[in-house]
Amino acid sequence: MPHWGYLILAGVVILVAVLLGRTIFFRSRRYTVEPLPGIKIDVERAAKRLSGAVQIPTITAPDPEKADRAPFEKFIRYLEQAFPAAHKALEREIVNNYSLLYRWKGSGGELKPALLMAHIDVVPVEEGTEQHWQHPPFGGEVAEGFVWGRGTMDVKNQIILILEAVELLLAEGYTPERDFYLAFGHDEEVRGDDGAVKIAELLQSRGISLEYVLDEGGAATLGAMPGVERPIAAVGIAEKGYADVKITAEGEAGHSSMPPKHTAAGLIGKAVVQLEKRQRPARISPYLKEMLAYVGPEMGFGLRLILANLWLFGPLFTAVFKANRAGNALLRTTTAVTVLEGGKVPNVLPRKAGAVINFRIAPGETVDGLLAHIRKVVGDKIKVEPLIATEPSRISPVESTGFKAIERAVYATFPQSAAVPYIVMGGTDAIRYEQICDQIYRFTPMLISTEDLERIHGTNERLSLENIELGVRFYLELIKGE
Repeated sequence: MPHWGYLILAGVVILVAVLLGRTIFFRSRRYTVEPLPGIKIDVERAAKRLSGAVQIPTITAPDPEKADRAPFEKFIRYLEQAFPAAHKALEREIVNNYSLLYRWKGSGGELKPALLMAHIDVVPVEEGTEQHWQHPPFGGEVAEGFVWGRGTMDVKNQIILILEAVELLLAEGYTPERDFYLAFGHDEEVRGDDGAVKIAELLQSRGISLEYVLDEGGAATLGAMPGVERPIAAVGIAEKGYADVKITAEGEAGHSSMPPKHTAAGLIGKAVVQLEKRQRPARISPYLKEMLAYVGPEMGFGLRLILANLWLFGPLFTAVFKANRAGNALLRTTTAVTVLEGGKVPNVLPRKAGAVINFRIAPGETVDGLLAHIRKVVGDKIKVEPLIATEPSRISPVESTGFKAIERAVYATFPQSAAVPYIVMGGTDAIRYEQICDQIYRFTPMLISTEDLERIHGTNERLSLENIELGVRFYLELIKGE
């Protein structure tokens, strides 16, 4: 075929691809929502309430016996004082001593209840970083247009914003049609076994089935996606599984002057290198395609062409996407070597050496499959021991009551954003409710930059007064705007 023939053929292929992509692949769901009228938000009052919450250091410890429980008891009393109307109108239970479950009874319709979630506990401040905070991490100072301190973004803000919205609605005499439950666990940062698990078990024992669940998750983030100018409001429809796996090698002990070919530490080093090199395969999964179908219309022609025709450009997309840390995490089960253990003395061969590797398991894969992969990579001389292992969550539908309600509230609150379903990389308490709900979503209502994401669990965590207003507005829209 002449060269011009190939050019014509290529042009026809591209034209067909573009037309197919526009009509089949993309889901342009961005639309205009008129915000609810008439509810004035007292931002200063909400900021003061968040400030007070931050000043109570509800820090969890992996060992429940070592956690200081006095702050948790103080926090429960604080909420009673800060939100008297909500505590008068809603039924409240203290679950397993430190977690909270509220029921806002609806008007008696046939609708199933919804559950709004957050968690009371926060992570500690890394030792040695205190001097890098612009304001004390547990001072709750309101300064420079922000509330500063641990928990302002993860996730005491969500507790305060939910209760603030409830009180505003109570003040105008509003009663929801469906029941709303509010669940605030006390140990999410250490896997939620004593908090969210107990609340979910309690609801299940009462025969309660939920219409949808909304927990912490993505935010409306500027710069979240290359090629997209508007903020991406990332609504989690699932979360990855979690596994801490310890690998151990044994070798000869003795003096280092006459070492064997591989010491125990050397064997572990070799295994670690192989695990980083031979990771689980990157793949364009169905849930990633769902995300791209939503975000694609926001991109330029070239990127839309690639996304709409992954059957052709899939290898190129995968190669480019996995070069970015966030993109790589969306494509595969990730491997992160976090702990190394070996000898204590430089001139003595260690009898044992080990490492702990943290894996975040992509939906579609399993813990058993991951362990088989690890054993195959490290070989028979290395002991493989799972310390903690949780399967990936189910994937919740986007054509559902819950997702559409959240999507509507997103567009009413963040009109310049694009709501996009995605997979949460970290773990949340939401997974604990899978036995009583098929629609589980994860979104934290705030407008932030990618740089702000580093403040979560990091230094100088803070929430702007503007985001306090936006967050309260979001929950007003979600509860009243269904």
